[in-house]
Amino acid sequence: MIMKLFDKVTRHITPSPWGRKGWGLSSLILSGLAMVSCVDTVLLPDNKTVEEDFWQTKSDVAMMVNGAYASLASSNLQQRFVVWTSRSDELNVNTKLNNSSLNQINSANMLTTNAYADWGGLYSVINNCNLVIDRSASVMDIDPNYLEGDHRNNVGQMKALRALCYFYLVRVFRDVPLILEPYKLSSQEMNVPQSAPGVVLDQIIADLEEVKGYTLSSQMLTDWTRCGYFTRDGVLALLADVYLWKASVYGDESCYDKCIACCNQIRANRENASGNGGFGAFEDFDDDGFDLNKYYSYYNPFTKNGNDSESLLELQFTNNEGLCIVYNMHKNNSTEPQFYTNSVYATVSVGDSYVFNHANYKYDVRGFESVFNFNGSSEEGFVIRKFVAENGQSVMNQEPTGQLRLARPYKDYDQNWVFYRVTDVMLMKAEALAQKALLQVKANESLLTEMEAANNPEDSLEVALRMYEVNQMISGLNVEAVRQVQIVSDRASIDPAKYPIIDSTKYAVSTADYVEGADMSAFARQQAGIFSGFTATAEELEKLVMDERARELCFEGKRWFDMLRYNYRHTTDVRYDVILGQQGGAFAKNYDEMLKLIARKYTSGGGSGVTSKMPTEPYLYMPIKQDEMDVNALLIQNPVYSNNETMDKNY
Repeated sequence: MIMKLFDKVTRHITPSPWGRKGWGLSSLILSGLAMVSCVDTVLLPDNKTVEEDFWQTKSDVAMMVNGAYASLASSNLQQRFVVWTSRSDELNVNTKLNNSSLNQINSANMLTTNAYADWGGLYSVINNCNLVIDRSASVMDIDPNYLEGDHRNNVGQMKALRALCYFYLVRVFRDVPLILEPYKLSSQEMNVPQSAPGVVLDQIIADLEEVKGYTLSSQMLTDWTRCGYFTRDGVLALLADVYLWKASVYGDESCYDKCIACCNQIRANRENASGNGGFGAFEDFDDDGFDLNKYYSYYNPFTKNGNDSESLLELQFTNNEGLCIVYNMHKNNSTEPQFYTNSVYATVSVGDSYVFNHANYKYDVRGFESVFNFNGSSEEGFVIRKFVAENGQSVMNQEPTGQLRLARPYKDYDQNWVFYRVTDVMLMKAEALAQKALLQVKANESLLTEMEAANNPEDSLEVALRMYEVNQMISGLNVEAVRQVQIVSDRASIDPAKYPIIDSTKYAVSTADYVEGADMSAFARQQAGIFSGFTATAEELEKLVMDERARELCFEGKRWFDMLRYNYRHTTDVRYDVILGQQGGAFAKNYDEMLKLIARKYTSGGGSGVTSKMPTEPYLYMPIKQDEMDVNALLIQNPVYSNNETMDKNY
C-alpha cells in the first residue's frame, strides 16, 4: 500500500528520495520481516555495512522518520485501533461474518490465540523510532545541512510517536516490555520482560515533557504537515491524555493540573494564531479561543480530504483498507462492515439508556453526521457514517435529517485516521477540572467536622469563612468544566439559543461575602449546605462529561479508554506498579456502573452475562498472544487467560 504520507513527504524532501542506498535500509525496516516476537525484528546483518552506508544525509534521516509514520499507517494497526476499543458500548460486532476472534471479544471469551491480541505492529513502529533516536545525531557531523534544530525536531517526533505506541500498549495490554534501544543485529538479545504500567507511563511522560518544545509550532505550518506529523499541539494533546489517564488511576490532583495546563497551552497557541472565533447560528458565540468550526462544518475532520484545522494529529492514508474493513465493508464486493453501532448511539430519547438523551439533540448535527439513518430504525444494527461518508451533510440553516447509507468502494479508501482534535482536548480539560473539584471536596471534608464541633457562633463563622473560599474555588472549577462541555455541545447545534441543552451558569455559587453583623449561624449553615452538595454535583458532572465525549467523539477510538478511566476512578486496591502476574491473584474489582455501560449495547439481551465475565481489572485487558509467549520465556501471561482456554474458565 502506497500511503499518502510517503507520496507527500518524498516530494517535499527531495526530487529523487528513493535512491538505492536509502531504499535498501527503508525496505528492510518497513517490511519488519516476520514478527514472531515483539522484539524479533532482524533489521541488519551483523557486519552493519548497510547501516553505516545509510546515515549520511539529512534526507536519509527524513526517510527514516517518514518510515516510522508509514509503519504506523498499516491496515493491521488501523483495524486494531478500532477493534481494541470495541469492548465499549458504542460498537457491536457483526456476528454474521463469523469472525471467531471478534466474536470472542464481543462475548468476553478471549483465547490467547486471538488474532487481535497481537502487539507486534506497534513494536515495529517503536523500533523504527528507536533507530532514528539512536543514530540521527551522528548525521550532524557528516551533513552540514542537517542542523541541531532539524535533529531536535526529528527526535521530538520519534519520541512522541514512540510514546503514542506505548500509550496504546499500556491501555490495551497493561503489562508490556519497555524497549528504548533499537534492535539492529541478529545477534542481539531479543527477549525482554514486561514492565508495570506505572513505569511505562512515567517513561512516556518523561519523553513528552522533554520534547514538547522540540517539535515545530503547529501554527507555523499551513499544509497537511501541521497534523500529519507530530507538531507541538499534537504532542501536548497526547501529554494531556496521558496525564488524564495517570490522574484517573492514581487519583493524583497534580496530574489533573498538568492535563489542564497542556490543554490551556493548546488553547493559547490556537488563540494567538487565529483569534477567538464565533460559531453556530450566531457569530457571537464564544469558543473560548479554541477556534472551532461552525456546526455545519462539524464533519470536516472526517471528510475524504481530512487534515482539517481542528485536527491536531492525523494518520495519513491514500488507501485506508483497515478503516474500510471495520466500518464500511469487510471485503471487496460486500456490504457488511465488521462493526455496527446500536440504538444507544443512534436514537434521540430521554433516559440513561441513550447517549443523545435530550429532545433538543434533534437539532444537533453530530448524531446525523456520525450514523446512517440516525434516529430511525434498523433491524440488524445502525451503520456508522463517520469515516465512511466522504463529505458532511448539507445542514446549514436547516434541521438535520437521517441519511440513508451511501455506497463507498472498498478500493482506494482515501481516509485519514484522527488521533486528536481540538474538541477532544476541550473535553479532556472538562474532565480534569471536574475531577480536580471532587478531589478538593474530599481534601476539605474535615471542615464539616470542624463546623459540627464548633462551640459557639464565632467559631462556626471562622470555619464558615474558610469554607466560603473553598466553595468559591470548587464552584469555579465546576463552572469552567461545564463551560467547556457547553461550548462543544453548542457548537454542534443549529441554534443553541433556541434549543438549549447545557447551562454552565447553574453550577455557580452566588452567595455574597459575610457582612459584619449578619447572622453568623445562618451564614455557616449556608456554606455547609453548599459544600455538602458538591459530591452529588461531582457525580452529575462526571456523567455529563462522559456523555458529551460519547456524542462528540463517537467511533474515533476513544470510548473504551474513557470507560476505563471512569472505572479506575471508582476502583480501589489497584496495583499499577506491579504486573498482574505478580499480584498473587488478588485483583481490583471493576466498578458496577462501568459494567452496566458495557451491558447496555447488547440491546437484544445477554449484556449482564457478558459483564459477569469481567469482575476484576485483568479482564479489561487483552491477553498476550500465545506466539509471543512461546518465543519469550520472560513474559508472564495475564493470569485470567491460559493457552486455548476462555477467560471465564480460569477464575
